[in-house]
Amino acid sequence: MLFKGTSNRSSLDIVKYIEGLGGAFDAYTTKENLVIITKFLSEHISKVFNLICELLLESKIARQELKKEKSVILEEIKSNIEDPSDYVFDLFFKSLFPDHAIGRSIAGTASSVKNIDVKKTKHHYRKLLTRDFVIAVSGNFDKKKIQELAADKFGNLRGVKARRAKPVSRSGKTIVQKKKDISQVHVVFGLPGVAFTSPLRYHFSIMNTAFGGGMSSRLFQGLREQKGLVYNVQSFLDFYSDCGISGFYFVCDKDNLKGVAKQLKDIFADLEKNGFQKDEINLAKTYLSGNLLLSLESSTNRMLRLGREMLNFKKITTIDNVITKISKINEQHINDLAEKYLSPKKYTIAAIGPITKKEIDDIFRT
Repeated sequence: MLFKGTSNRSSLDIVKYIEGLGGAFDAYTTKENLVIITKFLSEHISKVFNLICELLLESKIARQELKKEKSVILEEIKSNIEDPSDYVFDLFFKSLFPDHAIGRSIAGTASSVKNIDVKKTKHHYRKLLTRDFVIAVSGNFDKKKIQELAADKFGNLRGVKARRAKPVSRSGKTIVQKKKDISQVHVVFGLPGVAFTSPLRYHFSIMNTAFGGGMSSRLFQGLREQKGLVYNVQSFLDFYSDCGISGFYFVCDKDNLKGVAKQLKDIFADLEKNGFQKDEINLAKTYLSGNLLLSLESSTNRMLRLGREMLNFKKITTIDNVITKISKINEQHINDLAEKYLSPKKYTIAAIGPITKKEIDDIFRT
């Protein structure tokens, strides 16, 4: 709604203005943050900064525009539900955090979106404007000028850190949506991890990479390369301000599920007996460090990294410091972590496909 018109410009005026400066806008929401991104030529920094401030502070949130935007979001929700590769993660979050907002879909439900009106939207947005926010900038700019612009527009605002009850997870559950009109089964295994601020964050990242984060990983080699049981398999990590998630996802034909279950049992059994080896942990560390350095070739990635670090730590961890932290982690650190977190019995399982909950439990829980 911030892009749908302000007291001075229509939505079309906003688009024409930024494109007329040779720039582009983007925005998205995460489980915890609202993010607005723009990229433009440095000579237009004052104009673009003032435009962003206008969007943040003077958006009209008009009734007719809200009605249209709700319609767009309802279509997004329908698309998500019809895409099992997306919706299986919604099921997973709902099962892992059934009593907390972090377990809910970002887009909401058809019912919750229909119940939103202008009054509720403006009230929520006024509360949002009192929260801590970060202005992160990357590229060719004058720091003093940015500070002056920020002080002029936001100097009178006082940020308040958002407070919420810490998410309580329910591990070991199974949730299944039977879908007869597809031939493949989409499956997520996951369990609670650690928060973004945890000193174990880089340990988790290395373990995730070695377990299923690359083509040399245990999951990719064991399920795809050696047996050809799946097309897509990957592990994943989510770090939030006060919790985290560690897990993996795969897609396969229903007839291959038992073969996948057998391979997973072999993978976990080998990890329990022998652990990760020194060479694969060193490979994971190199892969992780290299990807971090390569990502910094994008000014947008640099900017997002700065923003997230400031929101969570109120300071920036230097790249050299990160690389040093990664280099000091060894296979014993990762094996100690794996013993606690790579545990099949603790995983929450979510699945979508031509299958029942009993079938999933019989295949993966026995």
